[in-house]
Amino acid sequence: MLRREVALLLGIAACVTAVPADAGADFPVTVVVVGHGEIRLRLAAGRVSPCDSHENRMLFDGWVGPGTYRWATGSDFVCFQHTSGPLREQDWSMSQLVATVWRKKPAEIQVSTDGER
Repeated sequence: MLRREVALLLGIAACVTAVPADAGADFPVTVVVVGHGEIRLRLAAGRVSPCDSHENRMLFDGWVGPGTYRWATGSDFVCFQHTSGPLREQDWSMSQLVATVWRKKPAEIQVSTDGER
């Protein structure tokens, strides 16, 4: 009986091994917005398009201006869409998927507020 308990405790300990803080487990993504004024941005963790699919986890859905933004995604892929140009509330880009784990640095997405896609 004691052997079974020891084996169970060793199995549990193997499953809850600590991960170093710098191991990249958060799978960060950086979004760089260039141009003038604000646009709408959708960023979702997941592998499905469109970004607002119920199979994804929405990370951000709101307005952003020019600048650099960073999210910890916890996912190996992210989906993003944005508006641009004169119709910044309606003119959505196509959904795009970006891998976050096969890189030595955080994934970077660049978008323009001025309609250059």
